[in-house]
Amino acid sequence: MKKILLTVLVALGLQTQAQITCDSITTTYTEITPTQIEVTTNSMSLGVLWPMHSWDLYEGCQNALLTYYDTNATAIIPLPSPNLVDTFVLCNWSDFGAPPYACYSCDTFTWNNGNWNLLSMIQQQPYFCCDSITYWTDQGQGLTVGLDTTNIVHNPDSIIVYWGVCTGYAGAGICYAGDGMSDYFPQVTTSDTIKVGYDVFIYENGVYEVCSIEDWLVFDGTNWVLLNMNSTSINELTFNKINDGKIYDMLGRELTEIPVGKLYIRNQKLYITK
Repeated sequence: MKKILLTVLVALGLQTQAQITCDSITTTYTEITPTQIEVTTNSMSLGVLWPMHSWDLYEGCQNALLTYYDTNATAIIPLPSPNLVDTFVLCNWSDFGAPPYACYSCDTFTWNNGNWNLLSMIQQQPYFCCDSITYWTDQGQGLTVGLDTTNIVHNPDSIIVYWGVCTGYAGAGICYAGDGMSDYFPQVTTSDTIKVGYDVFIYENGVYEVCSIEDWLVFDGTNWVLLNMNSTSINELTFNKINDGKIYDMLGRELTEIPVGKLYIRNQKLYITK
């Protein structure tokens, strides 16, 4: 009887000491929408002492930045705007006070057909990661723009680039088209607010991917910078007022005679004649 009981205790003891590896840890995505992802893991329920956990979300492709984390085993995680990045990486980090100690696994998601998809599920064709390319501008009058492919993913067979540059804010100016890895737009002045956009066609093995972007830029005295960047200084604008006696209506149209009973403008002042 004692021998049988000892055998049972040894068997139970071996069961509680079963080896847990990082492969034992699962990541399950229960719902993925354009704005959030619901995810869960079993890492906190494996019976390992002193468990700790974090979901780490990195926005972008090359040199991605950590922008969000959550320490719950089951979490709803907000996702980045596809207008800003087309790729993010979500990592499952688990840490224990016993073997296997620390485990770290990551999945890459990319914006595809109106939703976030696991990159591994759309790998039937080459994937380049549009976040891995950007563009540069020069520092002078006129504007030279060029494509920066220093960190591009893969080595594509060919790249075709189409540029669009518009002067004036909110569609008030004129747009110009260009092409090539770089192009020059002499119509641009450093006093303009400009919109720079490109469509980049990247070809590899008979298929292609299109990367597009549009940015509003202003000249800060040294460089072209994003319009929504924090201002480092504000300069007062001085206007040369011309008092030439001409008259205008409230829409800024020049008049040939003074209207009766209506407001008009002369020398930056409002008048009305009855």
